[in-house]
Amino acid sequence: MPTDVDFLGLVAGETPGRHRFTVVEHLCRLDGRLYGGAAIAVSIAAAEVTSQRPALWMTTQFVSTVERGDAVDVHTEVLAAGRRTEQVRVTATGADGAVVFASLGATGRHRPDGLTGQFERRPTVQDPQDAEPWETPFSGLARAAGIDLPPDYRPAGFATAVELREPRVLDHPDDGPGRVCLWMRRRDGASLTPATVAYLADMVPMGVAHALGVLAGGVSLDNTIRIGPAEPTEWMLLDLRPHLAVGGYGHGIAHVWSEDGHLLATASQTASMLVFDPRTLPGTPTTGT
Repeated sequence: MPTDVDFLGLVAGETPGRHRFTVVEHLCRLDGRLYGGAAIAVSIAAAEVTSQRPALWMTTQFVSTVERGDAVDVHTEVLAAGRRTEQVRVTATGADGAVVFASLGATGRHRPDGLTGQFERRPTVQDPQDAEPWETPFSGLARAAGIDLPPDYRPAGFATAVELREPRVLDHPDDGPGRVCLWMRRRDGASLTPATVAYLADMVPMGVAHALGVLAGGVSLDNTIRIGPAEPTEWMLLDLRPHLAVGGYGHGIAHVWSEDGHLLATASQTASMLVFDPRTLPGTPTTGT
């Protein structure tokens, strides 16, 4: 699927700014409901198609959820149109008209001679081909927590479209609890775009769980991404940096790096954290152990 529109299944409506998509397997969480990364990716893709400009940032609030197989209507509005920058709003609704997610963001054209700089330092890690493969998004967490996953546990939802590898970290500029570095790519090998970077970066709860030493995930309340240069890359390094957990809510950020060290984006997230029993993980087959 060579484009964001194809990957996300966006179908244009009869009027500008109107799209629809169906929640298929790779747009789902492990439990079969809409994956937060898919929602922010849809928001970016719809904003870019409507404004005909690349995305600069997007923040998505998750209001309700829909199931695998459900259709979702997407309405993109240009709230302010400038010569270079457009402020946009994206609202997605289910079949009953209820809001599923709501996004605000901006698109714009970069000046070739505009101010440019990179002020973060990428962790030094093993190359993707030398890194430890993860069969599922829980593989590394379970290993770190000393928990054995059920032998018949297999990828589900978005994990069917994503390959993950955990490199050995040789040097980290902000070392501390829960720092996790993951090489990630689409299984089809397509070069990453801002929309698919946002799709892959929805992993902050994993860093929070790793810092706490538990097997856990999170239901996103919000997801924000600020987008850097459009550097072609197949693999991206997701540099998770959890900040805190309080009362069952987790907060943190992630830096997204290209293979050659460009900072592609920074992401932040708040999630309602859920501790899992390894025997009843989302996506675990109902037969077997």
